[in-house]
Amino acid sequence: MKKLILLSLIFFGLLGAAQGQELRQVRGRVVQATDSLRPLPYVQVLNRTRSSGTVSDLEGYFSLRMSDEDKLEFRMIGYQDTTILVSDFARMGYRFPMKEKVVVMRPATIRTTRPDYKPFAPAEKSDDPYVGYRSVRPSGLDPVEQKIGLTTTGSGAALEGAVTQFANLFSKKEKQRKKIRELKAKAAFEEYYNALFNYWFDEKIVAELTGYRGGVLKDFLAFCKPSLQFLEETNEYNAILTIWKYQEQYEALYYR
Repeated sequence: MKKLILLSLIFFGLLGAAQGQELRQVRGRVVQATDSLRPLPYVQVLNRTRSSGTVSDLEGYFSLRMSDEDKLEFRMIGYQDTTILVSDFARMGYRFPMKEKVVVMRPATIRTTRPDYKPFAPAEKSDDPYVGYRSVRPSGLDPVEQKIGLTTTGSGAALEGAVTQFANLFSKKEKQRKKIRELKAKAAFEEYYNALFNYWFDEKIVAELTGYRGGVLKDFLAFCKPSLQFLEETNEYNAILTIWKYQEQYEALYYR
């Protein structure tokens, strides 16, 4: 009798274990933990016990064969990888809420290579237009006669000094001087300023003076912010020396 009872217990125990290990097709769903109504598509659902898996569809649903004792793993980029028992998944109503992965980043300090700058303007006016600049002085030219609005540059006069070759370049730009005078007469002030700037800060001349090319040249020209009064009253030498002065300040800011 005892043997019969023992055999019965073993039989029913094995039967219960077999039922617990019974494979069945289970349909589940993956949603966001913060919003259970929002499905999560393309979540990897792996049955670690059976070495099988699938991916949730656009509505977060998936279907996979499993038993109550199997282990399911849910994986998705940006969310916490989680492993649970199928029995626990069943108690959750076959709906699994995935939690977002929070990444704490170390603080970073960003430093610009181009700090704010104050536009350079020539120093206080002086009767001698070359005060404070390099020791370069023209010979035989009246600075007033070189002003844009009055006459052409003195290309026939004898020019001396280190900037002679650059100063001579301005003598070839009579068409620009004519256009500048016309814009001034029309009171087209913005165009008038731009025309004056392009005359004195001509790209080719500035490139020869500074050695800048391409994007650096354009950045440098944007850096130069002379006043309208300066552009109206300057002459060849002052313009050249001012470009060099801008270059000193530009390189002091950007090439430290």
